[in-house]
Amino acid sequence: MKLTKLLTSILAATAISAFAADASTATPKKVGPVSYYGALHTSGNKIVGAKNNQQAMLRGVSLFWSDATGLSYYNPIVISWAVDNLKIDVFRYAMGIEYYDSDGGTKNKLDDQTSYAKSPEGQLSTIDRMVKAAIENDVYIIIDWHSHRAHSETSLAKSFFETVSKKYKDVPNIIYEIYNEPVDGSGGNWSAIKGYANTISSVIRNNTQNLIIVGTPSWSQNPQNGASDPVNSTNIAYVLHFYAATHSKGSFGGRIDQTLSAGYPVFISEWGTTNADGNGNPNESATSEWTSYMDQKQIPNCNWSLRQQTSDVDQKSEKSAIFAGEKSLITAAALDAASYTTSGNIVKSYLTKNARSWVDSLVKGKSGSCSFKATTAKQTDGKISGVLKSGCTYTSSNEKVASASGSDIVVGDYGFAIFTGNDGSQSVVTIKEVAGQSITNLENLYCDYSKACKSISGATAQALDFDGDGNLDYILTMEDKTIQGSKFTLTSLDPSIISVSKVVCSNTTKCSNTQKGKQVWMLHFKSFGSTKIVASAPAVTGFRAMQDTFEIAFKKAIPRISSTFKDQKIAPGTVSDKGLPDTTLSGTPVTYTYNGLPTSAYITKNGAGFIAGNQNAIVAITAHAPENATQDSLVRTVTFIIGDQAAAVNLEEYFAFVNPQASIKPVQKIANGLKASMTGSTLQFTTKHTGLVKVDIYDALGVNVMQQSDIYAAGNHSIDLNSLSNGSYTLIIRQGSQKASIRWTNK
Repeated sequence: MKLTKLLTSILAATAISAFAADASTATPKKVGPVSYYGALHTSGNKIVGAKNNQQAMLRGVSLFWSDATGLSYYNPIVISWAVDNLKIDVFRYAMGIEYYDSDGGTKNKLDDQTSYAKSPEGQLSTIDRMVKAAIENDVYIIIDWHSHRAHSETSLAKSFFETVSKKYKDVPNIIYEIYNEPVDGSGGNWSAIKGYANTISSVIRNNTQNLIIVGTPSWSQNPQNGASDPVNSTNIAYVLHFYAATHSKGSFGGRIDQTLSAGYPVFISEWGTTNADGNGNPNESATSEWTSYMDQKQIPNCNWSLRQQTSDVDQKSEKSAIFAGEKSLITAAALDAASYTTSGNIVKSYLTKNARSWVDSLVKGKSGSCSFKATTAKQTDGKISGVLKSGCTYTSSNEKVASASGSDIVVGDYGFAIFTGNDGSQSVVTIKEVAGQSITNLENLYCDYSKACKSISGATAQALDFDGDGNLDYILTMEDKTIQGSKFTLTSLDPSIISVSKVVCSNTTKCSNTQKGKQVWMLHFKSFGSTKIVASAPAVTGFRAMQDTFEIAFKKAIPRISSTFKDQKIAPGTVSDKGLPDTTLSGTPVTYTYNGLPTSAYITKNGAGFIAGNQNAIVAITAHAPENATQDSLVRTVTFIIGDQAAAVNLEEYFAFVNPQASIKPVQKIANGLKASMTGSTLQFTTKHTGLVKVDIYDALGVNVMQQSDIYAAGNHSIDLNSLSNGSYTLIIRQGSQKASIRWTNK
């Protein structure tokens, strides 16, 4: 796998929503199944909506593994497109944990950049983006622990589901799938699954009653095991997975019937038209038999999977993919133009022929003389006339979206509003979003005196003196119109810091051939600071008016120091002529401190180098350089390990510097009843009171490698630290004024 392609795939998924608001600010922008059903619960063998107690029949898609191949589809644009075009009610977030192996083994690892075990913050950020997309599209999202060995990952899963169920406790859109496909090869029998499920469901139930679905033995093909020995929790459904060319309805449907007859619901969170490995030709007749059965029994389901057939990362192909080709589809235009695989055509037909009008469902039974047909308008329409009934008055559930003014509906922001007439009847008004406009190269921007500039999207460029006045400039565009064709104006809110104008590009060595001697829009950096640039442009066909504000910053340069100043492990008595340079690369004098002190008994500066002492020691050396007219101050710390770090004679001094608040001792310390210890790779601690507990973990170089904080009840708790690499660590656990510290070596 090529790293460049991996990073491209990851960035494609993340750049789209960079700096976007998180899920906590999201509201529905369309009417979908969530507005109708609410949070999902169970009632006997049915999955029902908490709002209306109606049986919930959902159809949707599963995303591919949240890895380099699948991650580009974890994208709000893709979800919105699938809701509008495939008519999905639900989508599945198939979060890869650490291993792919379908036998439950540990030979085939996910890339560290995309696995939850190695990059949890990246996955949690993507989940937030996808929960926000689910809320705005008013559909359900299955948060799936996509593992074949989850019962061996209980501590990691417990922490994860504690986090997400607490964060999204009031979000009705979420379904928790706590175990994807257990397999006997990793010991995933029902006894192990049930024990795991009891633990995880208890964690989730502390925060929310949202539906939990539980994988079953042999790649989730035995839901009847759960029905005969159920999980000890409420609102539980059991999972069955099938691939029509491998698993016939005749052979496996009876297992669902058995589960339903025992009074427990089933959720088919993954099904395909092909062989179980995702390949082989789709079996259309067998698929049809399954889809008819799912519809007859009202079993919610998700098809595997929403991706293109051939991965653009590793060129592996899956005929179960919905889209043909070998290029990730991350824009609406690309999706509109996409070709479908044979499987994709079958799935598209199934989903779209079962599309429902959620708008009509939402106000069903609430008609009257003041009701009107569901109405849709665009964000740019201003008002809608001829819809409201004469003699009626209306109140809007969301006046920011649409409101009644006389006989007209006044259009505001995009979204939907329920209009209630004075006779109690209800009608829905939906306002569709209209795309905004953009100006070439104009986005939030950070530049510094070193001439380096970086934009919000990650694009880089240089600030140079393009107009010959001695100040640095940043080129935007030669055009006077937005990319969409509307004439724009640009205004700086503080031109004494950064101004903007269209001037001649006169620097013959810096301006490009097309720019030389031509009028070009530029940002002009006058002094250090930041300001806002306001861009205005009238609406044009298909695009709303532009009235956007961009943050532009111009800072002093970040000082640089020789690469010889770096973390080092050296032998006692080492003499070197480099490592502690006298100046920064721009010539500013540098001074040093050693574990925060002006001198050290363990190492001495010698010219631009050093002389190490003869004792085992560890020293954090900090370089200091003052701020000047064009550069910021420098404060940078590296660590020198002299000899054997485990036998360092100055550990207390070192740790007192890298974490002075903790006053870490090189032995376990227990304070005020907050007790902590290590058992293998598990941190165990006991709290006397309910409250916030903070855990900080430092490696031998003093780098904080893990931070975690959460509210814990009084009692015993544990955190699995198996994901940390081998080495020596110091753990600091705090609750209020209480503190415990532990030295631990992970072998």
